[in-house]
Amino acid sequence: MAKAMGGDLMLQMLQEFREMQEESKEQYARTQKALKVVDMKCRVLFKRSQVFAHQVRAFSEQVRVFSQEMDAFRDNMGEFVTHLSTLAKEVDGVKLNQTKMFGQMGRALHHLADAQTSDRERIGVLEERMDGPGEN
Repeated sequence: MAKAMGGDLMLQMLQEFREMQEESKEQYARTQKALKVVDMKCRVLFKRSQVFAHQVRAFSEQVRVFSQEMDAFRDNMGEFVTHLSTLAKEVDGVKLNQTKMFGQMGRALHHLADAQTSDRERIGVLEERMDGPGEN
């Protein structure tokens, strides 16, 4: 009976662990998606900054054009910062989920160790009863 109860507990903990693994996979996929967006924005920013530098050299006398490009650059930087913030939140979520998983595993191992200790004590008591006094 103790084995059955320990097995049920272990199966429940394994199920919870698998659910946390699935959640972790989903968070990983979202993080990868956010990384791709950030990478794309970095490329866009890099290309736009190259265009910006070329235009500044070629049209330095046209202050109005320079001002417009600066505004576009600032807007892209705002988007870039927004995506970085989103990525940071996703990474924090992954870290939080991993912390929960490791905590759950620690509790599961602790419960398993307690169950094994309890089983060993019961087995010892049963062996003593079966052997009877003086037969050891």
